[in-house]
Amino acid sequence: MSWKAFFHLNTSTMKPRKRMYASLPGIVATCTVLVVLLPIFLITPFTYAQQSQAQEEQDSEFKTHPNGLIYSTTTISQLKGIVDSLSLKFKVCELHKDYRALPQTKGHYVRLEKGNISAAVRDLKQNISFEEFVKKYAHTTCVKDLLVAKTQSESYDGKKTVEFFSLPLNGKGDFTLEVEATTTAYEQPLKGKWIFEYWDKTAYSDEKLEAFYFPEEFKAPSLPIKYARMVQYADCMIDTTAQIYLESDWGRASRPEKTPAALDRFMNYVHQATNMPVYDEKNESYYEDYYHWYHVTRKNKVQNDLSNRKEFTSLLAAALPVALQEGGYDEEFEEYVGQYISKKTELELKRKRQVVGSCSQDTAPREHAVAIAQLSAETVNWETFLRAHLDIMNDRFDRASDGSYAWAGRKTYIRELEVLDINVPDLLIGISLRLENSGENHYYGNIGRLGRALSESQHATTIESQLLTMIKDKQLDDYNRILLYYLFLNYNHHLADKSQQKTNVTRLNEAVQHLPTHLAARALVKE
Repeated sequence: MSWKAFFHLNTSTMKPRKRMYASLPGIVATCTVLVVLLPIFLITPFTYAQQSQAQEEQDSEFKTHPNGLIYSTTTISQLKGIVDSLSLKFKVCELHKDYRALPQTKGHYVRLEKGNISAAVRDLKQNISFEEFVKKYAHTTCVKDLLVAKTQSESYDGKKTVEFFSLPLNGKGDFTLEVEATTTAYEQPLKGKWIFEYWDKTAYSDEKLEAFYFPEEFKAPSLPIKYARMVQYADCMIDTTAQIYLESDWGRASRPEKTPAALDRFMNYVHQATNMPVYDEKNESYYEDYYHWYHVTRKNKVQNDLSNRKEFTSLLAAALPVALQEGGYDEEFEEYVGQYISKKTELELKRKRQVVGSCSQDTAPREHAVAIAQLSAETVNWETFLRAHLDIMNDRFDRASDGSYAWAGRKTYIRELEVLDINVPDLLIGISLRLENSGENHYYGNIGRLGRALSESQHATTIESQLLTMIKDKQLDDYNRILLYYLFLNYNHHLADKSQQKTNVTRLNEAVQHLPTHLAARALVKE
């Protein structure tokens, strides 16, 4: 997910940074099947399940332990030991890096869709003044005094580019231009100059010109030390050398059409021995039968019978090296590996399989991430655990489509981090701030999801004051102050207390007055 993509309270959204994702194996569930299955599972009485369990499944996104968390008390205790060690290390660690904000400046945006556009392009190349351009081309759409930032990026076809983008306020002023990555575009002075994109007329669209003019120079200010320490804390807790997903043969190339023979032999053996239902479109109870087989019959048969057979053990042992090499098989096989070989090996297999959601209702990506987080916690693999948990909090998954109606059901699980004695406010603010020189693997959070998480925090009152103080702070760059403005808006949006929401809007509007004049008026929140 792009580090610039975040949720707004109004209908506007910031344009995500174009990014090419690594070709990891994806398991894509079918929405049609989900739609068919859900009604059946909801209306069918599960005589084989305890009523309390069914109620728990309805109330919770994921199964919780008696402590109310998605991790057991024993696991939490083990993880707290790691957090204590990292916290001690952080306290004696000096700030070793000058964290710089994204290059940013004031900019004017223009768009021309009528008149002599070719002549306008020539004028821009000759660096016509802004005033002359607006006067000469009467049909120009113009938005002045925007906050514009720039970042190095990559187009969909893999070419290096530079993106120039303005931050919208109250749903207005959201513009992005992408130009070829040259030293002129990114490193050279741009004060008094233009950056533009031109589109020829085609059978599907008219001729168009868009441009930014910069009356001031770009600057990338250093973060004040107290905020830089938040970023450093995030990097201390979230290992910047670690990745959740591992490479495999299926990750480096296209997925084979055929399942490897050794895996086929093992899975066919289990399915035949446990009497897996065969799909029949005439069988109205097929989905109910399959559900019961998968969750009850299969598990009981494997645990009480098959696992004690030599054939089961030898077939599983033969399939495992193939699965570890190929990667990306499925959850059922991983389950057998975890139960009858080791949890660490099960985790390794899951890390070689990235799940891509097919639609908003597809819960598979989050379920897979929770499984990785839980296994990482149980095997005390901190590096993978925290990244996986933060992915769940930030809902950082690839989906073919994603409607906003599904967002509410995806919880943030901030309490699981707070019971570990992590400094949650510093961690989440640290991954909210945007930097030019953060490092390749620094973790960036989603402003919308983090706002919701903070609204559920036991430190909510402290966080409110901290965010408002940072928005007022003129030592912090304007770009990050506006990001924190949005973080506060999202936080406030998710509060249950409507009276508190109104009070917070007043407090935010007071803080906004400390922004530069050309931003303050636009940022004022109307109740």
